[in-house]
Amino acid sequence: MIAAYHYLSIEQRRNAIQRLTALWAFTESGPGGIMHALQIPFTGLLVGGMAVIMISLIAVFSEYNYRQILKSAVIVLIVKAMVSPHTPFPAYIAVAFQAILGYALFSLLKVNFFSIALLSTIAMLESAIQKILILTLFFGKSLWIAMNDMIAFITKQFGNAVSNGGYWIVSVYILLYIAGGLLIAVCAYRTIKSFNAENKPLLPEPSTAINYDVLRTKKSNPKSVYKKFLLLILLMTGLSVVLFNFAADNQQGWLAVAKTITWTLSAILIWFMLIVPLFTKAIQKLLKKKQSRYSEEVLGILSFLPVLKQLTSHAWQQSKLHQGFGRWQFFFTSLIHTTLTYTESTSAEIPLNNPV
Repeated sequence: MIAAYHYLSIEQRRNAIQRLTALWAFTESGPGGIMHALQIPFTGLLVGGMAVIMISLIAVFSEYNYRQILKSAVIVLIVKAMVSPHTPFPAYIAVAFQAILGYALFSLLKVNFFSIALLSTIAMLESAIQKILILTLFFGKSLWIAMNDMIAFITKQFGNAVSNGGYWIVSVYILLYIAGGLLIAVCAYRTIKSFNAENKPLLPEPSTAINYDVLRTKKSNPKSVYKKFLLLILLMTGLSVVLFNFAADNQQGWLAVAKTITWTLSAILIWFMLIVPLFTKAIQKLLKKKQSRYSEEVLGILSFLPVLKQLTSHAWQQSKLHQGFGRWQFFFTSLIHTTLTYTESTSAEIPLNNPV
């Protein structure tokens, strides 16, 4: 089991858990989150990876009071609902799944590399499968038919036709997420171990933390909606072209295209007009009941989110001095360290000598 930080006072532990919960909420809060701050692809890996690290650190800082993971997850979901009210319900499900999984695994196996690796790989697997299911829901069987036809055509040019190419793509995609989960586990374990007795973060008392105005609810970005709409049109056009060109005759081709467009439009209408609003409202209604109970913690986290945006940008700029996996290790460790040790006196100049 990873050693807990016994040198910390109760107040420092509470402050650390609040900071870690704030960082977790920041990575989950849509347009204001880490992905848009850094403009990096593979949201599932980065956001899910940060969640794994936060869940593991919260477990350790709470002296293995694993119920704290569930409490922090509820606060994260409340902040997410307030800052990004248009977030679809699968994102809430992902956060809840990661928290419950972390609670269950750490309760059974304690906090060690094996349990962190299990948490990370299963969480990444859930993220990958969720995306595949949503794509299948939107485009139906035509998506896999088009993939199979395209891959069969390409491989045939090299004298070796491959059937069921779509399954190969899905398998590679899932393996990438599993591999990413293992790397995240290594990063999480190293990050936790980096804050040991020889290199302990000097956590401030809660009273020294700077306060900021509470963030206002963000509106959806029209440019972001336009980009998603354009991407959908391009995908539908590409699928239609492939299905038409590889059909036995023109009549069959037009029929396949018509089926694809009808299915996709129907799925999108049902998803965004019925399923998403109903489930999202139900989740937000449930969270609203919990909001008064955690109002103090939520307001404290909301006030700290602007600081986290600055700390994230700073940590990413500093990580440019490193290459490959070492850059990510430095970035995560640096960001977490500055998040835990930040005070009003350090707002003018963030320290550069963060541990790795």
